[in-house]
Amino acid sequence: MRILLAALALTGTLNGSALVERPPLVQNLWPQAVHVIPAVLADGRAITPRLFLDDDTVLVTAAKGFERSDALIAYKLADGETTELADLPLPPRTVVHPSGVAVGAGHIAWWTARRDGTGRVGEIWSVPVEGGDPVAIAAFALTGTVTGLELTAQGVVWSTDAGGVWRVPFEGGRPTAVPGTSGQHVLKWPWVGSPAREFTTAINVETGERRVTRAGSLCGVNLCVGPDRLASARSGAGLRATKLTDPPVSRPALDRFVTSSTMAGPGEIWAGLYDLVSGQVADLGVKPLPARGVQAGGVAIPVPASDDRLLSYQQDGRYVIVDLAKAGS
Repeated sequence: MRILLAALALTGTLNGSALVERPPLVQNLWPQAVHVIPAVLADGRAITPRLFLDDDTVLVTAAKGFERSDALIAYKLADGETTELADLPLPPRTVVHPSGVAVGAGHIAWWTARRDGTGRVGEIWSVPVEGGDPVAIAAFALTGTVTGLELTAQGVVWSTDAGGVWRVPFEGGRPTAVPGTSGQHVLKWPWVGSPAREFTTAINVETGERRVTRAGSLCGVNLCVGPDRLASARSGAGLRATKLTDPPVSRPALDRFVTSSTMAGPGEIWAGLYDLVSGQVADLGVKPLPARGVQAGGVAIPVPASDDRLLSYQQDGRYVIVDLAKAGS
C-alpha cells in the first residue's frame, strides 16, 4: 500500500488561514468505522490489509519476510477468525511480488512481474473469492508497473504506466486492448482517464461520456480537489472551500475522502482524513517518524486502498483500519 511522507518543513493554511486546533481522533469522530487488529498472526506471519470482502471481512496478505506475500487470508473483524484462501505463487525470476489486489465478480485478482531476458513480463493472476488454486490468466510485456486493476463481470481490466487499458476473461487468454483507451488509465470501471494520478480527464468507455476539469486537480469520478484546495464537481460547479491546509496526497476515495498532512501551527504536523462532503476532519493519530534521518519528525500519510473503502496504517504494533463506507455519518 502506497505511503507518502510529509516532513515538518511543510507549511499549510486553510485557504489562507492556519488550522489552529487539532480535530477529534478518527475513532472518536467515526467510531462505527474504525477497527484495530494485530499486525502479526498467531503463527508469526506479518499481515497487510488489502481491501474489504464484506462489511466484517478484510482480505489480507500474510508474509514471512519483506515484500514476500505468501498467502491470501480472509480476516473477520468481529472475532479475528482467519480463513486461508490461497497461496500466492512466486514464479522464478519474480521482480514484482503480488500487487494491486482487487476483488469482484466472484474472483480475487492481482499482478506480478518477472524478468525475461532483458525485459519484464507482467502476469495477471486470479482465484475464486471463496479460495482455491491461483491461475495465471494473462502474460504480457511490461515496462514500468500496472497502474490500475479491476474486476468486471467479463473479466479483469488493467492499465500500465505507458497508458492504454487491457482486458482478459477469467478463463484466461491473450490480453486485448479496450478500444478508445490509448494513453488512458483505469480510474473506476467503466471510467478511465489521464494523467494516471490526477485523472483530470475521465472517459466512460461504455457510454463515451467525457469529463474534463482544471489542471492540477486530483479527481475521483465526480469530485475534484484543485491545487488551491477548493473542492468541486468535475464541471467546476459547487466550488467550495475545504479545511485542507496542504494539498491532498490521494484522489477523493468514494468521491468524498482524501488524506493529507496538516499543520496546526509551527512545528506541529499530523495526518488528517478529510470528508469533502460533510466538511468534517479526523486526526488519524499517526505518530511522528523517529527523530533521525532527513524525514525525522514527519508523519507517514496513509492512502486509501484500491477498493476506495479501506484505509489502514500501523500504530503501536497493530493496524488501524478505517472503513470509509461507514465514515462521515
